[in-house]
Amino acid sequence: MGLLSKKTQEDIKTSVQKSEALPGFQLYFAGSQNKVAEAFLRKSGANRLASQLLDRIVINGWIEARKRGEAKGHLFIDSGAFSAHTRGAEVNVDEYIEFLNSIDDDVHIFAQVDKIPGVFRKPKTRDELLEAPEKSWNNYLYMRDKLKSPKKLLPIFHQGEDYKWLENMLEWTDENGEHIPYIGISPANDQPVKEKEKFIDKCFKIIAKSSNPNVCTHAFGMTSLYILERYPFTSADSTSWILNAANGSIMTKYGSVTVSSGRLNAPDHIRKMPKEAQHEIERYVESHGYTMTGLSDDYKQRILFNIEYLLDWAKNYRYRPSSVRRKTLF
Repeated sequence: MGLLSKKTQEDIKTSVQKSEALPGFQLYFAGSQNKVAEAFLRKSGANRLASQLLDRIVINGWIEARKRGEAKGHLFIDSGAFSAHTRGAEVNVDEYIEFLNSIDDDVHIFAQVDKIPGVFRKPKTRDELLEAPEKSWNNYLYMRDKLKSPKKLLPIFHQGEDYKWLENMLEWTDENGEHIPYIGISPANDQPVKEKEKFIDKCFKIIAKSSNPNVCTHAFGMTSLYILERYPFTSADSTSWILNAANGSIMTKYGSVTVSSGRLNAPDHIRKMPKEAQHEIERYVESHGYTMTGLSDDYKQRILFNIEYLLDWAKNYRYRPSSVRRKTLF
């Protein structure tokens, strides 16, 4: 597994300091949820990522809450290109631009319409893989020319694409000689963690050697807090708060812990933990106003607990480059 060298870590130190100057790590909560969870996210100052294709209710609700002073976190709009791809469709770029311009004052950043190669769940041809990043780049340039706030637009580099397209993003400058301030990095969902790490590792090495080493970076669909601590991303989005709760688990510093009474051997999962870990989790649960019984029985409580855990993690985020993976207990 490749690792950032000491020199490379020094090269990106400025970028890391820039990221750490923000109030913790900029984590965006992705995915649709119940009204209680949405209200909690707004009240807690969380950042929200929503798809313009699937989450218009979430977006409208968030904007209205911001106007009332009830939502202070950042709003990140995703194009929904992958969701459209799974349906054999594509996002209308001009309609997306019109929508973004209509809500520009209320949005912090937004993703470009990227081209997803081939047909969903069918093998990709070489030509499809080669043409996709070029179409994505052309979409980015097209959108940038028509948006009210072009600097809010993130181009996206995907795992599996030729690294020349990442280099192209980093070296490109506008008519004023300014680099792109924020880019998206998208690891492949169907790749094992080690392959994702190799990809991210190479991306940051290329960034460090470019003429734009301090560019802000967003990790798309990143559920591994370990990876987010190991690399100097500015932000990331995740649905882990929902997925863990749905699977009967809560998120802890020791990993996901199964607590649901509806899950086989859930009590054994807790009892097999070291006593110190058990007690620490119980204290954390109680200090946040929950009980293990309540979390076991109520999916909505697990959702809220996971939101609080991730907010605590983001607030206390530290960049920890390391050649040794921290072991989890489960």
